[in-house]
Amino acid sequence: MRVKTPVIATEYRFQGSNERAVGANGELNANSKRDLLQRQLQLVQATANGEVTTASKLERAKKSRELIEAMFNNDAVHKELGETMGRDLYLTANRRGFARKFLSRQDLLPGQFPVVKLRRKDVTVVYATSPTKTESQITRDKIFTPPEVILEARPFIELREINTSTSDVLDEKFGEALEAIMVGEDRLWKRQADSTIGLDNDLSIISGTLTPLTLMEVRQNVARWNLPVPSLLMASDLYTDIVGDTTFIQAIEPVARHELIMTGELAVLYGMSITSDAYRHPEHRVLNQGEFYAISDPITHGQYTDRGGVDTEAISGATEKMPGKGWWVYESYSSVIGNTRSVAKGIRQ
Repeated sequence: MRVKTPVIATEYRFQGSNERAVGANGELNANSKRDLLQRQLQLVQATANGEVTTASKLERAKKSRELIEAMFNNDAVHKELGETMGRDLYLTANRRGFARKFLSRQDLLPGQFPVVKLRRKDVTVVYATSPTKTESQITRDKIFTPPEVILEARPFIELREINTSTSDVLDEKFGEALEAIMVGEDRLWKRQADSTIGLDNDLSIISGTLTPLTLMEVRQNVARWNLPVPSLLMASDLYTDIVGDTTFIQAIEPVARHELIMTGELAVLYGMSITSDAYRHPEHRVLNQGEFYAISDPITHGQYTDRGGVDTEAISGATEKMPGKGWWVYESYSSVIGNTRSVAKGIRQ
């Protein structure tokens, strides 16, 4: 099967059409709301399949082999390439990571500790204790100090990969680092959200297609505590249900800007902004099919901390015990859901 060459969204054409998917105004070309929703799904699928990419990623791919060869011959290029990767990872996490969208942010200076100011006393908080583990705790104060964890990756380019690979090795290593950093943050948030089930809000189990009634039941689990519910995170199969339901279509306001769609922002429905990870490469998806979450505003929901971005250090074959070069990519991060009433989960079984 012939593999399509990736293109940026403004150059992409839907299958069977000579018209560009994105108009001069940056919005998807569509004849109606229903058509726009279908076009959204097509663009999301094309992005996940690698047919549509970003301009920066395309530019990096063009220079990939040249950059790698320079890196192996020049330590300064090796270091600079790692710093560029760190900046790109940080920008991607801020634009596309949903953990950073749902949680409020605290920027930390050297010597400063994470501090979460809770809106209520006597609440249960759920916080990260490692890149893969969370714990819950009942607090009696309005101040909680969570631990920081290190999210890290060691993308390493072996010499034999340079000699034998026909793919974009640099992009593959960026993907490995992205899974550890941005996807790692999102997986931590999901583990925390799943840990809240049964504390204040029960799990809602649905069968068949998603309907306005079952969706609003999950939303009400949060709203009944007199909390706002501005966000809805859902798996791709549930969004397909929405696109195929006449009642949903009457109420939904789909996003037309292709830049937003390619960060997972799809629509506004019943006052909730819908986010999905369907646009991501399958290995970078966090949600399982049938899962969705109704989430309160970031101030109510919780907090993450940021110590100035993603750091990188150059590593060599001497440390990895094999010929090649790479980077140690890491960040200090804390994540807290400060009110277990602020999120509710539904799942289709």
